[in-house]
Amino acid sequence: MALMSYVHRDPAGTYYFRRAIPEALRPFMPAPWTGKREWKRSLRTKDHAQAKRLKRVPEAECDADFEHAERAIRGEAVSLPRAVTTPCVRPEDVEADVVAGLLAADDADRSDGDARRQHQIPADRAQWPDLVPVTFGRRGMAEDQHSGHGEALELLAADYRRALSRSDPSIVDAELRALLRHRGVPCDPTTEEYYQAGMAVLRGHVTAYELLLRRQEGEVVSTPAPSAKRGPKLSEAYEAWKAGSGLRGGRAPTSGTVLEADYAVRRLTEWHGDVALGDLTREMARDFRDALGRVPIRMPNKLRRLPLRDLLARDLTGYSPQHAGSVNKVLNLLSAIVGHAEAAGRLDNVQGFKNPFGRGLKLAVDERVAEERQPFTSADLTAIFGTGVFVQGERPLGGGGEAAYWLPLIALLSGARQGELSALRIADLAQDHESGVWHIDIGTAGGRSIKTASSRRKVPVHSELTRIGLLRYRQSLLNGGAALTAPLWPDIDSDNAGRRGGPWSQWFTRFLHGKARVGEPGKVFHSFRHTFKRLARDAGLGEETHDALTGHAHVGVGRGYGQGFGLAALGREVERIAAPEAVRGLVWEPCGADHSAKRGGRRRARGERA
Repeated sequence: MALMSYVHRDPAGTYYFRRAIPEALRPFMPAPWTGKREWKRSLRTKDHAQAKRLKRVPEAECDADFEHAERAIRGEAVSLPRAVTTPCVRPEDVEADVVAGLLAADDADRSDGDARRQHQIPADRAQWPDLVPVTFGRRGMAEDQHSGHGEALELLAADYRRALSRSDPSIVDAELRALLRHRGVPCDPTTEEYYQAGMAVLRGHVTAYELLLRRQEGEVVSTPAPSAKRGPKLSEAYEAWKAGSGLRGGRAPTSGTVLEADYAVRRLTEWHGDVALGDLTREMARDFRDALGRVPIRMPNKLRRLPLRDLLARDLTGYSPQHAGSVNKVLNLLSAIVGHAEAAGRLDNVQGFKNPFGRGLKLAVDERVAEERQPFTSADLTAIFGTGVFVQGERPLGGGGEAAYWLPLIALLSGARQGELSALRIADLAQDHESGVWHIDIGTAGGRSIKTASSRRKVPVHSELTRIGLLRYRQSLLNGGAALTAPLWPDIDSDNAGRRGGPWSQWFTRFLHGKARVGEPGKVFHSFRHTFKRLARDAGLGEETHDALTGHAHVGVGRGYGQGFGLAALGREVERIAAPEAVRGLVWEPCGADHSAKRGGRRRARGERA
């Protein structure tokens, strides 16, 4: 009698499928696992031959649960989303892989023999009185194992042929689910695609067992190659894209771009799974694009964290709709990831492959409403700079202490982006040795990131900022013992991705619409940048000059020569810009020691969020 893998008999004679769960996997096992050390399922039979047939279902389910846990450890998506309307997998690939897998496993069984017979403890061996001893270390099948193996093959072949004759793939359902989990492919069991994938698995079994029975009779039956590779998985292509070429001068995505790409890849994986790029069709790309367009903006965190299919199943009518330009941005990132794999030759073997996120997929954007952000009016600026933050010394915790005061002022008189300002170090507010001009150095030193190559620049500090007290604020940090490499805004919190500007941006939105009562949806922190551009034009600055100040790319080859404008010249141009009336009476005063201590205590207690 041959011993079956992971099959045991209890004292009453009932067979069980039992497999020890590695300790590292236990915390990640899916429901309904209850915390025990073994994956166990009764086969509900005392008949040895029937147990051989019945074990395949729990074995496949156990493999799927182990795969689920291993993916969770690696941080990969482990859910199986529902309601897919596009093909899950290519049936011909599934069938070929099933045949190749079964024959490869049979190769290993025949070559290695049944190693578990050599490691049974006496108590376990006592349950198998007919177990024939085998010399330790000998290769190949023992006679009893060969006989039992043949019996199992005949039983399984009959079962699968009978199921195929009825076109009923339920016999392979557990195996199909495990296969889809392994490939990271979501699929709805009620769809036609799921049925066709199941039939492909069933045909693969019938073909494989016919070949295995011939092999059992001593015929030479070679193990076929698996299906042709359809290129890297989405997750693999994404990792390669993030790494870049590694060559000097080669381009790699910035940290900000990677964060945006994380979102794009996560949403695509939630919708179509960790699919091989060669299996991504234009239809699938359009389906994903349309789904993404239904994701609203400004959702609470509990909704934002939901997988895409679960999110779209909710009632989202109360939230603002997605902008077409935002969807196009996601499509551009996915196109870049696929294009990187294509350029590296990893899709050369996929006949007729075309980037599914390439030209023709993006949504048409109405240029009349493409730029929704608007500059602040004089009344808006009066409302903002008339709040308690600027006239009563309020320093809300959510606003990052002094950052609540200075970031709006600097943005108004420099045009800098919020992300650029929130990441500044003390050293980035510096005086030029040659010209003596105080300036803000926007670059990548100290681990900072910039949006584009043209964003790297030095922006002179407007004299109005100096009068209000920006340099006095800087000196106060140094007097307090801060190093030049320390953050210029030490009280700004970082989000889970390490971005210092994320939580601050959320606070400013609440502040703008709440305390300042500027409620128009097109007015956000970025409106300071638009306001600065308008002030620069009103002052008569040329387009090339204020593009240099704001870090916008300027059309024309000549600008790249001579490294742009000198700081002295830019400083003179900045001084031509008249500071708005709303800020002319402001004077920064440092918070008292008592007030700072209270604020620090609130921070430790994670209290107030203005």
